[in-house]
Amino acid sequence: MSWFSLNATALNAAEPLIELKGVSAELQTNLRAGLSLTTETCDAPAWRVKRLFRRADNELDQAARALGYYQIKVEKNLQFQTDCWQANFDINPGNPVYLNEVEITILGEAQSDATFGKLLQASPVKKGSKVHHGQYEALKGDIERIAAEHGYFDGRFIRSELKIDPQANQASIVLHYQSGQRFRIGQLEINQQTYDPELLERYIKIHAGDPYDSTALSNTHRGLADSGYFQNVSVKPDFKGAKDGTIDVRVELEPVKRMAYRIGLGAATDTGPRFSLGYERRRLNRLGHRLESKIVLSQVDSSLGLEYLIPVQQPHIDQISFRTGYRHLDTDTTTSNTATIGVRAVGSRNGWSETRYLDWISEESDIGNETTKATLLVPGISWSQTKADNRMLPRKGYRLSLELKGAEEALFSDVRFFQLQAAAKWIYPLGAGRLLIRGDTGLTLTEEFNQLPASYRFFAGGDQSVRGYGYQALGPKDSDGEVVGGRYLLSGSIEYEYPIKDDWSAALFVDAGNAVDGWDEGLKRSAGMGLRWRSPVGPIRLDLAIPEDTSEDSFRIHFSMGADL
Repeated sequence: MSWFSLNATALNAAEPLIELKGVSAELQTNLRAGLSLTTETCDAPAWRVKRLFRRADNELDQAARALGYYQIKVEKNLQFQTDCWQANFDINPGNPVYLNEVEITILGEAQSDATFGKLLQASPVKKGSKVHHGQYEALKGDIERIAAEHGYFDGRFIRSELKIDPQANQASIVLHYQSGQRFRIGQLEINQQTYDPELLERYIKIHAGDPYDSTALSNTHRGLADSGYFQNVSVKPDFKGAKDGTIDVRVELEPVKRMAYRIGLGAATDTGPRFSLGYERRRLNRLGHRLESKIVLSQVDSSLGLEYLIPVQQPHIDQISFRTGYRHLDTDTTTSNTATIGVRAVGSRNGWSETRYLDWISEESDIGNETTKATLLVPGISWSQTKADNRMLPRKGYRLSLELKGAEEALFSDVRFFQLQAAAKWIYPLGAGRLLIRGDTGLTLTEEFNQLPASYRFFAGGDQSVRGYGYQALGPKDSDGEVVGGRYLLSGSIEYEYPIKDDWSAALFVDAGNAVDGWDEGLKRSAGMGLRWRSPVGPIRLDLAIPEDTSEDSFRIHFSMGADL
């Protein structure tokens, strides 16, 4: 019984051998793809295999011609073995045919359209190149596609010729495309009654009388859809009604619901269980003003915030907001209560998200055995950029950020200081897995560091810092051994994540970092392993970290949720 099962398996696993000799690379791939014989299995009837084998000469000839080989010669052999059949082809493709004449002309209004010029310049169809029917047909298709995208709706080829002289190994191409006139936007109808037309004008990239451009229509659709003001967006050209060189465009907009609520549940070793409740008033008026509020409750970090947002020049990118909030932080090292009132402007600069702000801060902190009270007027600016091939689970991407802020005693502040913070994270594909590299740094310049409240001091340790140590448990200590925070911060991590099954991955990592008062002070290190789950609500991480300094813990378990970038 075992012998029979083994041989039955081997028989089922056998495959026909189809060997093509004398050709390689693209030509072999095209010849093999053109053979009907490749679709047959070992148990195919012999009469059908023989019929397709006889057809092979014509199929190979046609497949070779598609790549410019018009004098192919084939010697073939077919054999039937006990368990399967095999076919051998000895092929002499001959010399390829080259283009000795290429004449491509764009006529009509498109003659001065630079897009066609760029297409022809980039095309591989040129004098002296090898004949390639696929490239020839692709060029014709690209000309027609660009014509349709740019509004040359009456365009057509008035001459389309590919002539072959196999004996001379030469060929010629003649393409004459008559574009006709370029259509323009006729009536632009925008159907909505919710927002002021002046606000929508900032999103609209098309106007009556403009030359038709499908890219401009797509940008209009994307801008309106990304604005957050509409739940349904439709931008439709009236192709059937196009006439006299004009085409009407109809924009249909369905506004989002006026109010929205968001409830969130989460957990992390740093903060413990976390509950959040958000409220958004999406339409305060016809000018697109919005109101957002959010409350976050956890054992360690709780906050309440209210923000009034006003769109400016590019509403989905540029905003001015007025905000106020309160935060209570209670870690093993500090307790602080912070009230904030501020204004900020969010925009874009050279591909970076830029935020400029001015915050009034009132904070009372218990740091070690000292109580610090401070009122600060803090101007600041930050830049950030995130790129990823997949936002939920990037295999390749990065995140960069830089923030500068400070305060001056002469400008309504109790402490003069300047602070810089920078962070970076890179994700690279490595084999079947991913390599994750993270770095964070910060520095504070001040002569009154002991008067700085807790939120402006640096601490290290925790899920997103140096694993193996408690949340904000690393930093300079006072005379009683209590961590009081440092002037400088430096931390980094190298991690390799490897998929093990379905949505599960395993990870190995090494972390290092510390908050210090001088760069000569040492870093704390840790290493460990972890488990990753790509859950429906986002990545979930579970880590076992072993610290270099085991005076507090011999190991520590870390649990966290959230996007990788």
